[in-house]
Amino acid sequence: MTETTGKRKITICLNQARLWRWQHELVTRLARHPDIDPVVRLVDGPPLPRAFTLLLMLEKFAFRLQDGNACDLLSEKAFEPYLERRDAMSSGLVVDLAGQTENGVLPDIGVLYDGAVSDDAALLAVLDARSPALTIVDREGRVVISGLPAVEDRTVATRALDTIFSALLQLCVKAMTIPLTSDAQPSPIQARVKAVHSGPVLSFGATSLAEKLNARITRLCHRAPRWFIAWRQIGETESMTSLPGASAYRRLADDVGRYYADPFLFMAGGQTHLFVEEYDHASGKGLISTSLLGADGFERPRPVLETQFHLSYPHVFMHAGAVWMIPESLQSRTVDLYRAERFPDRWVHEAILLENVEASDATVCQHDGLWWMFAATRTWRGSNWDTLSVFWAPDLAGPWQPHAGNPILVDHRCARPAGDFFHYDGSLWRPAQDCSEGYGTGLAFCRIDTLDREVVRQSVHSTVRLRDGGVQRGPHSLNRTSTIEAIDLYGISA
Repeated sequence: MTETTGKRKITICLNQARLWRWQHELVTRLARHPDIDPVVRLVDGPPLPRAFTLLLMLEKFAFRLQDGNACDLLSEKAFEPYLERRDAMSSGLVVDLAGQTENGVLPDIGVLYDGAVSDDAALLAVLDARSPALTIVDREGRVVISGLPAVEDRTVATRALDTIFSALLQLCVKAMTIPLTSDAQPSPIQARVKAVHSGPVLSFGATSLAEKLNARITRLCHRAPRWFIAWRQIGETESMTSLPGASAYRRLADDVGRYYADPFLFMAGGQTHLFVEEYDHASGKGLISTSLLGADGFERPRPVLETQFHLSYPHVFMHAGAVWMIPESLQSRTVDLYRAERFPDRWVHEAILLENVEASDATVCQHDGLWWMFAATRTWRGSNWDTLSVFWAPDLAGPWQPHAGNPILVDHRCARPAGDFFHYDGSLWRPAQDCSEGYGTGLAFCRIDTLDREVVRQSVHSTVRLRDGGVQRGPHSLNRTSTIEAIDLYGISA
C-alpha cells in the first residue's frame, strides 16, 4: 500500500489467526474518513477454538443465517489493501485489537472485554447468555469510552456476537475519530480469561434448540404471554420517578387476534385520549389506534393511522396550535412527522425529519431554544436496544442534524427511549428502556444533566421492574397526563 500524506495514521493490530469481519468493517470505515489513513498490522495469536468454529457453522445451517455476519472469519487477503509495509517509518496511533502486547510495548488504545484483553471473554459471555462490558482504554489504562451492548437473541451465538461486535465497532470508530471529553476513569481490573472448551459450547447449542422449541409451543397456546397496556389514575403528590406494583393498574381489554403497546396520552377538549400501537397477528404489522377515556375506562381502540410499513410508538404532542405525531417507522428507514387534520382520527403526512436511518422510538422536546430528538438507532449488524443517538434542529420541521457526539450512549440499561420527556424537581427527565435482561424488561428514570450541541449527558436515578400479577417483563414504556398514567407490560393475558 502507499502511505497517504496529510492524513493521521492509525495502525490497527489484528490477530492473524482470528480475523473477524467486524474488524474489516472498522478498517474500511476508517479508510473512508477524509483525515485518517488506516494500516493493518498482523500479529501472532491463538486461533478460534474449534468447538466454537463448529458451533457458528452449525448455526448458519440450523437457523438459515445469511452471510455477512460480524463474527465471520476472513482471510488475510481481505485486509491486503491495508497491510502495513515492512519499511514503514512510523506507526502513528497504535490500536490493539489482537489482545497480544507486541515486544512489551503498550498500544495507544486497547479494548477490554469484561476487563480482559482477549475477545475470548466475549465468547464466554455469549456462552453464559449475557452481555460483556466493552471498554476502550488508553496507554495509561484510563477509560476512553465504554458500553454495554444488548444481546437480542441469547440463544444463537452468531446473532449475539453480531450485536456485541457491532456495538464495539461503533465505540472504536468514535474513539478514533471524535475528540472525547469524558472524564478519565481507572479501567476495570483485567480478568484472567478462561479457555473456551467444547463442553460449554455443546451445552449452549442444545439449550438454544430447546428454548426455540419451547417458545414455538408456547405461541400455539391460547394463554401465551403478550404485551398489554395498563393504566391508573394519579394525583399531584405522586412520585414522578417510581411506580407501584402491576396490581395498581387496570388492563386495557384486548383479544387473541391483537395486542396493544406503546401507550401515549393526550388531553384535548377536556377529554383523555390514549394512542397505542395495535399489532394485528393476522397481518403481522402494527398500526396506530386511539381510545377515549369514559366513565367505565378506556373504550376499545380504533385505527387512525396505517401505512405500508409497521408503525408503533405514537409520540403525540402539541406545538404551534396543532397536534402532531411522530410514530416509529423503522422499516421505512425514515422518521416521519404527521399533523392532525381532524383530531384524533385523521392524520396527514407533513414532513420527513430523518432519512436513511434505522431509528426507533424517536422522542422530541424543546430545550434552550432548540428542538431535540432522542432515538434508538441501529447500524450494520447491531441492536437498537442499546444505542442512543441525538439530533437537533432550529424548528420542528428541521433541518435536523446529528449530534457531534453520536452515538451518545451504548448501554442496554438506559439508552432506548420509553416515553415522553417530563420536568421534575427543576430538571428535564426521560424514561428509558432497561433491556439488560431482555427487550423491555424494565424502565429507567434518567435525568438529563447536560444537553447542548457539544455534550449530552444523563444520569440514571432509578430502575423499575414490575413482576406481580403474571407480569414477566416491563414496564416497557410510560406516559402521563396530570391525572392518568399508562404503561405497557408483558405477561399472561387476563
